[in-house]
Amino acid sequence: MRRNGSHGTPPATARVRDEIAQIAARLLINGEADDFGSAKRKAAEQVGARDQRNLPDNLDVQAAIIEHQRLFDAEQTAERTRTLRQAALAAMQFFAGFEPRLVGPVMHGTPFAHSPVTLHLFSDELEHVMRKLLNQRIPFHLDEQIRRVGRRDSETYPLLETAMGDVDFELVVLPLVRLQHPPLSPLDGATYRRLDAATLAELLASPRAGEPLLPPSR
Repeated sequence: MRRNGSHGTPPATARVRDEIAQIAARLLINGEADDFGSAKRKAAEQVGARDQRNLPDNLDVQAAIIEHQRLFDAEQTAERTRTLRQAALAAMQFFAGFEPRLVGPVMHGTPFAHSPVTLHLFSDELEHVMRKLLNQRIPFHLDEQIRRVGRRDSETYPLLETAMGDVDFELVVLPLVRLQHPPLSPLDGATYRRLDAATLAELLASPRAGEPLLPPSR
């Protein structure tokens, strides 16, 4: 994990941040928190940290997740990652007309037992995606997702929650312009890291099929 004690951060503060990151990681893995923000707040409450400025960032929590899975759940995580990436590829082939991209924990190689496969689909007409599901009699629930696209601007996207076989999916329908100009990931505030079907197929054919794709070093 990146040490927060560098760059002038007091060692005691760095230790608290590391502890919060590790607790937040466990909360997410166990399904006791829904996102990085709620996990960090719950973890801070557990350690009695009142200053929200001392919270770790999301990449610190992500590093703690990877370390926890490596130490305690390596074989199961690798198998789960391979299985979900294979399911993702099959779904991407099904949705080929919408330029699908794999994002989120399955792409990163850090899925939990309860993690869905998250795909970005690109269409200016939500009805086209819905019709694709309805024609195959695949039920879905319509929701929405908000993502930042700049320092101050956000956009709201339709989110179709469904299942294919035994795998849950989140299908986020983005306008075509976002194919070349991705929104910002809540993980690190940078543009989404994404895999297209061809790149995912290459990954699945390699010895790294179940391994995490580590974030860029900072």
